[in-house]
Amino acid sequence: MENPYLKQYPDLMANKTILYVHGFLSSAQSGTVQLLRTFMPQAHIVAEDIPIHPAEAMALLQRLCQEYTPDLIIGSSMGGMYTEMLRGYDRILVNPALRMGDTMSSMMGKQTFQNVRQDGVQELMVTKGLIKEYKDISTQCFEGLTAEDNRHVWGLFGDKDPIVHTFDLFSEHYSQAIHFH
Repeated sequence: MENPYLKQYPDLMANKTILYVHGFLSSAQSGTVQLLRTFMPQAHIVAEDIPIHPAEAMALLQRLCQEYTPDLIIGSSMGGMYTEMLRGYDRILVNPALRMGDTMSSMMGKQTFQNVRQDGVQELMVTKGLIKEYKDISTQCFEGLTAEDNRHVWGLFGDKDPIVHTFDLFSEHYSQAIHFH
């Protein structure tokens, strides 16, 4: 029996690859990944747990891009920051934490992941050193942008996000932004 509350768009991104990059304290098991798979059942959704350390995270994401050559990359919050740096692909940044080190400053100490991770790690310590790693990597956002890059990036911003507010920063560099109320 068909579920009238379940929305699916089988033709949307059919036979295309979407790389989803999750936010901080989330994982590839997030509800968003499941929603994408439900909404677009004929798309190939690639999602992996993003490593805690930014250098490892970027290495993984670059490897995934080489391996899968995604037709679209969607990144949320911290994942939006990483997605901004993955030039050469169509990208959607959802409430991107473009200054992740600043965002993390209020999260010092032990944190618990919101979703189960494949590596079994469920907690992490946010330290000054980790915050510095994120501050350092976020300086690479917007580096070397071209007019061509601008055409391939959309920013989606909700004004109800209690932590991340980067609409103005994004809009300084990209022209395609949507702000939701």
